[in-house]
Amino acid sequence: MHKLKKYLLMNSAFSAISGLALVFMSDAINALFNIDNSIVLPAIGINLLVFSLIVYYVAIKLLKRNSLVTLISALDILWVIGSAVIVVFQLFNLSTAGYIVIGLVAIWIGFLGSMQIKYNKGN
Repeated sequence: MHKLKKYLLMNSAFSAISGLALVFMSDAINALFNIDNSIVLPAIGINLLVFSLIVYYVAIKLLKRNSLVTLISALDILWVIGSAVIVVFQLFNLSTAGYIVIGLVAIWIGFLGSMQIKYNKGN
């Protein structure tokens, strides 16, 4: 399997799992993160599920479309930047566990995005 395809599929799978968790386990995650809003996490989850499907489609059908892979990688980088802002400035009065989870997810997404950029250049 082409390395770019592998990282896109990993991104798609992680986004799908995260999206499903945010939709179907939002009460537990809200409690862990110390969030009172019952709409935010499911809304993010639905967006992640849509993103996951797009990334999967690009990985399977449109791998040669470098601009689409670049867009996906740019969205990953924006996710990382947004996460870093939330963690560094301690936005939204989240729990310590919430900030740690956001930071860990950002590191993983940053890794996937950087691998997509790296292997997209060789495509």
